[in-house]
Amino acid sequence: MEKEDFNKMNRKDKPLNTKEWLTFFFLPFLTTKPIWRNDNFPQSELERFEKYGFEKKLEQAKKTQKLGKLFWFGIMIISIQIILELTN
Repeated sequence: MEKEDFNKMNRKDKPLNTKEWLTFFFLPFLTTKPIWRNDNFPQSELERFEKYGFEKKLEQAKKTQKLGKLFWFGIMIISIQIILELTN
Protein backbone atom coordinates (compact mmCIF):
# COMPACT_ATOMS: atom_id res chain seq x y z
CA MET A 1 0.00 0.00 0.00
CA GLU A 2 2.93 2.32 0.63
CA LYS A 3 4.03 2.21 -3.02
CA GLU A 4 0.48 3.01 -4.15
CA ASP A 5 0.37 6.06 -1.88
CA PHE A 6 3.77 7.17 -3.17
CA ASN A 7 2.56 6.86 -6.78
CA LYS A 8 -0.59 8.88 -6.01
CA MET A 9 1.45 11.68 -4.47
CA ASN A 10 4.01 11.57 -7.29
CA ARG A 11 1.24 11.69 -9.90
CA LYS A 12 -0.10 15.00 -8.59
CA ASP A 13 3.23 16.78 -9.15
CA LYS A 14 4.19 15.33 -12.52
CA PRO A 15 4.27 17.93 -15.36
CA LEU A 16 3.16 17.43 -18.97
CA ASN A 17 5.73 15.70 -21.11
CA THR A 18 6.77 17.21 -24.44
CA LYS A 19 4.40 15.08 -26.54
CA GLU A 20 1.41 15.97 -24.35
CA TRP A 21 2.33 19.67 -24.36
CA LEU A 22 2.64 19.76 -28.15
CA THR A 23 -0.68 17.94 -28.55
CA PHE A 24 -2.53 20.45 -26.39
CA PHE A 25 -0.76 23.40 -28.05
CA PHE A 26 -1.21 22.47 -31.72
CA LEU A 27 -4.54 20.63 -31.37
CA PRO A 28 -6.41 22.67 -28.75
CA PHE A 29 -9.79 22.19 -30.40
CA LEU A 30 -9.06 19.72 -33.18
CA THR A 31 -9.39 15.98 -32.85
CA THR A 32 -7.27 13.16 -34.19
CA LYS A 33 -10.10 10.71 -34.74
CA PRO A 34 -11.95 9.00 -37.55
CA ILE A 35 -15.10 10.81 -38.65
CA TRP A 36 -17.43 8.13 -37.24
CA ARG A 37 -16.18 8.58 -33.65
CA ASN A 38 -17.66 11.35 -31.55
CA ASP A 39 -14.97 11.79 -28.90
CA ASN A 40 -12.67 14.78 -28.62
CA PHE A 41 -9.05 13.82 -27.91
CA PRO A 42 -7.98 16.93 -25.95
CA GLN A 43 -11.20 16.85 -23.92
CA SER A 44 -10.87 13.14 -23.13
CA GLU A 45 -7.28 13.71 -21.98
CA LEU A 46 -8.42 16.52 -19.66
CA GLU A 47 -11.07 14.20 -18.22
CA ARG A 48 -8.46 11.46 -17.73
CA PHE A 49 -6.11 13.86 -15.93
CA GLU A 50 -8.95 14.91 -13.64
CA LYS A 51 -10.16 11.36 -13.01
CA TYR A 52 -6.75 9.96 -12.08
CA GLY A 53 -5.50 12.93 -10.08
CA PHE A 54 -2.93 14.44 -12.46
CA GLU A 55 -3.50 17.89 -10.97
CA LYS A 56 -0.40 19.58 -12.34
CA LYS A 57 -0.92 18.08 -15.81
CA LEU A 58 -4.55 19.24 -15.79
CA GLU A 59 -3.54 22.80 -14.90
CA GLN A 60 -0.76 22.87 -17.51
CA ALA A 61 -2.98 21.33 -20.20
CA LYS A 62 -5.67 23.98 -19.73
CA LYS A 63 -3.07 26.75 -19.90
CA THR A 64 -1.44 25.18 -22.96
CA GLN A 65 -4.82 24.92 -24.71
CA LYS A 66 -5.38 28.64 -24.18
CA LEU A 67 -1.93 29.42 -25.58
CA GLY A 68 -2.63 27.13 -28.54
CA LYS A 69 -5.90 28.90 -29.28
CA LEU A 70 -4.11 32.27 -29.18
CA PHE A 71 -1.44 30.86 -31.50
CA TRP A 72 -4.01 29.69 -34.08
CA PHE A 73 -5.90 32.97 -33.82
CA GLY A 74 -2.64 34.82 -34.52
CA ILE A 75 -1.87 32.56 -37.47
CA MET A 76 -5.34 33.25 -38.87
CA ILE A 77 -4.94 37.04 -38.50
CA ILE A 78 -1.49 36.97 -40.11
CA SER A 79 -2.78 34.81 -42.97
CA ILE A 80 -5.68 37.16 -43.63
CA GLN A 81 -3.31 40.13 -43.57
CA ILE A 82 -0.97 38.46 -46.07
CA ILE A 83 -3.86 37.55 -48.37
CA LEU A 84 -5.18 41.12 -48.25
CA GLU A 85 -1.73 42.51 -49.03
CA LEU A 86 -1.26 40.14 -51.96
CA THR A 87 -4.66 40.92 -53.48
CA ASN A 88 -4.13 44.70 -53.40
